[in-house]
Amino acid sequence: MKKKIMHPAVLFSLVWLVILSLHFIFSFTLLDELYPLNLSTYIIFFIGALAFSVGAYIQTIIFEKKEINGNIIEDFSNQEGINLSLRLILLTIIIIGLPFYIQAAYRVFLASNIDSFFIGLRTELSYGTEDIGWTKYLVTFSLVVFAINLYSFFRKRDSVNSIILTINFIVTLLYIVLVTGRGIFLMLLLLYLGISFLVNRKFSVRRLSFFFLLFFILFIGIGIMFGKGGDTDNTIIENINPALKMTAIYLVTPLNALDWEQHHQFHVGYEGDYSLRFFKKIAEQLNFIKNVKVTELVQPFVFVPYSTNVYTVYSPYVRDFGKIYAWLMLFLFGFVNTFIYFKAICTKNLRYSVYFSFLLFPLFMSFFQDQYLSLFSQWLQIVFYFEAIQFVNKFFVSTK
Repeated sequence: MKKKIMHPAVLFSLVWLVILSLHFIFSFTLLDELYPLNLSTYIIFFIGALAFSVGAYIQTIIFEKKEINGNIIEDFSNQEGINLSLRLILLTIIIIGLPFYIQAAYRVFLASNIDSFFIGLRTELSYGTEDIGWTKYLVTFSLVVFAINLYSFFRKRDSVNSIILTINFIVTLLYIVLVTGRGIFLMLLLLYLGISFLVNRKFSVRRLSFFFLLFFILFIGIGIMFGKGGDTDNTIIENINPALKMTAIYLVTPLNALDWEQHHQFHVGYEGDYSLRFFKKIAEQLNFIKNVKVTELVQPFVFVPYSTNVYTVYSPYVRDFGKIYAWLMLFLFGFVNTFIYFKAICTKNLRYSVYFSFLLFPLFMSFFQDQYLSLFSQWLQIVFYFEAIQFVNKFFVSTK
């Protein structure tokens, strides 16, 4: 891949190299009781990485042939980002929506009947019946607005863009804290990584190590706040060991969960209940099919011997139609990710910069759980919000 560290195939292989290495290290240190993986599970991971890389490599060959033949159509439109007036309106919307989101979160907390706010909120959202309501769509909207303002800041580093970005970051951070999931913090970091890589002249991998260190500290801190891997009543020293152990469990036990699933009364469903969940629900709404089996996104816990309920990116695809289906889907994801990657590095315009940055999230989370088709509705929200903003922006530009 010509030493391109941000190439999707390189990133995917790097993520899995790191996670498998950590699995080996933790099995002798922090998680010395961790079950070993079967050879068949390693084969799933190996062929999956190979399939993703082959899809990415085919797209790379297509791009290079177009480049040589001069057939690349470069779209340099909207390299300046979204109109300032429209960005101020978008920022106002998420600021106004924040109190409604906080109110909805507090209502969910009360329904949990748990004393601790964050633990109660997390428990009710994950396992209870109370829902956050329409305000949950503001979280994704806020992330899209943040990506737009970050792009505009890197394009033009002035005081106005700096103030807008700072306010946007604080508001978005408040939204995602109340989501109570730590994975969404990674999405925020990856938005910075992707857009900075594409349009920030000061981008360097070395500087990014600081942000990953900051995310690691934040990950542990949020875990302690949620009662996972520590206790707010304990000192920092007392929280270090349990926090590190819980972080290790998050990183490597999904591999064991998939291994456990494959070797305990496992059978392929051939109904698409997991990976095609969104499409089946839409088909039912349109009366194409009836009596759809709606599966839960939150899976049951297994003990390996540490408890976990996430099974890597492979699980929903293998459960639906088998291993070959899972590898074909990884091939497709590698192809699509790389297509967006080349569009982004060629044009560096707003659209492909934002889409490339968002697609880093399911790639990095592949060791943890599927974020491609299982959360397809969220990707539709992102596309809808962004394209609607782009459409409205045309009127602001023409007026100007």
